[in-house]
Amino acid sequence: MADFIAALMEMRNGGTAADCNRKFNKLIAAVTETRKKGRITLSIEISPSRMDSMGDVKEVDLHHSCKISEPELDPGRSIFFMTKDGGLSRQDPNQLELEGLEEGERREVE
Repeated sequence: MADFIAALMEMRNGGTAADCNRKFNKLIAAVTETRKKGRITLSIEISPSRMDSMGDVKEVDLHHSCKISEPELDPGRSIFFMTKDGGLSRQDPNQLELEGLEEGERREVE
């Protein structure tokens, strides 16, 4: 009976396991940062590569694919107000202005 873990460690002289491990750690970091779920998918295709004269498979070729689906940070949103002429403005055109204050002005509270 074949041993999956042993075969995985032997594929490409350990390169397959190292590739999957690198992607696994990248996914863990992304999940930790975003607090959202991600996915790692390991696919191994096994195909006969050599048969004897009786047609029995004597050698197989293993090819892997390790892919991750990383969660993404929410990009956030920006709110704009519609102007009368159909444009966009960050300032609400219906908002009354406070007299004596300029945009960005700060006052110290004592």
